[in-house]
Amino acid sequence: MRPLIALLLALSFPAAAHAAESQSWEGWIVGEPCADRLQVADCPLRYIDRPVLLLEDGRALAFVVAEGRAASPAEVDKAYGKKIRIQGGLQDGVLQPVQLEVLEVSGERKFFKGCL
Repeated sequence: MRPLIALLLALSFPAAAHAAESQSWEGWIVGEPCADRLQVADCPLRYIDRPVLLLEDGRALAFVVAEGRAASPAEVDKAYGKKIRIQGGLQDGVLQPVQLEVLEVSGERKFFKGCL
């Protein structure tokens, strides 16, 4: 019985260590040239192929964009120029996103029946 408990404890520590590495980052997804100029509004879409997360303190973090990941090209396209929260860890200075959440909603239109 003790070897089984020891095995379960050994397997649970790497998972706990990995969870501890995960952090939450808030900022805006913009193109790398816009981040260099600290430009969030009106960042041209031609820079979408080099997205970074621009933090409020002016730092820019590169992050992994790939199909089947939290930051897929479609998700980055939807969140481009908007405030987001990315959860993940840093590996060699590159953010490895686990979850991407858009905090800023724009362009929502609601139908108001009172104007009929």
